[in-house]
Amino acid sequence: MKILIVEDEIDVADLIQIFISLEFPEAEVTIATDGKMALEKLSVLRSVDFIFSDFNMPIKNGGDLYLEVRNLYPELPFILITSEDPKRHKQFVAATNFYHIDKPFSDKDISNRIVQIQSGVKPSLGKSKDYVPIDVMTLQRLFKISTPVYLKISSEKFVKVLHAGTEFNQNEVHRFSGKAIDELYVEKIEFENFIKEYRKNVFSRLAWEKVKTEEKFNILADDIALIGKASRIFGWSPSVVALAQENISNVINVVKAEPGFARWGEMLKNDKNKKLASHAILLTFMLTELATRLSWASEGTIEKLTFAAILHDIELDDDLFADKQTLLMHDEIINLKETAAESKVLSHPIDAAQLTLNWPMCPSDVDVIIRQHHERPDGRGFPLGLASFKISPLSAAFIMCEDVIYKAMIDDPDDLKNYFVGQKDYYAREPFKSIYPKLLEIFL
Repeated sequence: MKILIVEDEIDVADLIQIFISLEFPEAEVTIATDGKMALEKLSVLRSVDFIFSDFNMPIKNGGDLYLEVRNLYPELPFILITSEDPKRHKQFVAATNFYHIDKPFSDKDISNRIVQIQSGVKPSLGKSKDYVPIDVMTLQRLFKISTPVYLKISSEKFVKVLHAGTEFNQNEVHRFSGKAIDELYVEKIEFENFIKEYRKNVFSRLAWEKVKTEEKFNILADDIALIGKASRIFGWSPSVVALAQENISNVINVVKAEPGFARWGEMLKNDKNKKLASHAILLTFMLTELATRLSWASEGTIEKLTFAAILHDIELDDDLFADKQTLLMHDEIINLKETAAESKVLSHPIDAAQLTLNWPMCPSDVDVIIRQHHERPDGRGFPLGLASFKISPLSAAFIMCEDVIYKAMIDDPDDLKNYFVGQKDYYAREPFKSIYPKLLEIFL
């Protein structure tokens, strides 16, 4: 089986290829990054069984490519992968041998379409295939590896070379490419977790790039005043303020496009639930400042923190938010479930995390940050009462910034500074310990 993938986003092309190779390992896959290149590839390949194509591409888009393919190869199945309705484009109004898959797509969308077109060709991946090959450059684009990764020594022997949670940076790329190693492997039983993570990263990045050109979110006047006051207290630089404002705007535009979150996006734009909205916005600014000081500004980290800041209280309203602030003063909050409001407050991190986990446009790690955002360094947080070492670094930064925002609401600047200078022992456990000096820099 020969398949041509036409997609200018290499991450998406890789994702399609992975899905195909998982279910049809015998398939020969070729990738073209635009319609013109696709026609050149077709002339060399002479025949293919399927074309999977994006619509919006440079040089020659998917619609124009379809017309030329249909003229040259009338029987060749053409599968358009797009988030738009194909009938909006004149090239597809009377299309033949034409199929459509919506973005974001899953592995089953790809394999089921092949099976449908081939009238019964079944995926041939058997139980004997215990490892799935992954291109080294694909791993780099994922950045953080969610599952163990193996090196193939022989047909029967695979050696673990990367542990789950490893950051696959440029050094890791050189480590393998320098030895002419182009592919590493993921265990088949772990592949579902791996591809879920990769899929979220691909589609969340695409959504992020798209909203950069959309209408900017206008922060309400009251919040502008709050930001100005906070900037004077914490010394936020103009570049941090600009970056935070841009990211808030982008996240809210992504959120508004998702039906399940549209209400939340609109809420942040009006005068209702002011406490919630102000808290989310100020928290984003504080996280942007801290992440910049920690040199976390790359690899989408600030975007993840912004998503978490905007969405972490999505299950609350202003009244419940006020209840939460009251409950946070209680030393044994994890044991409080006396009222419906208390139960709702205690469960909101898990409820909100689950919403983001099931949303392809939300970056990976956001669900973890949200689930852990009320844990504590001393293990007395909620909802899980996690020990410090089980809290992720991103979550730890989020927790510390929330601590700052809560204290800033009730203390004057000098008391606030003195309070956090005195918190060295409280933040003495990792990952809080490594972040604490940078948090102090904000005050000092």
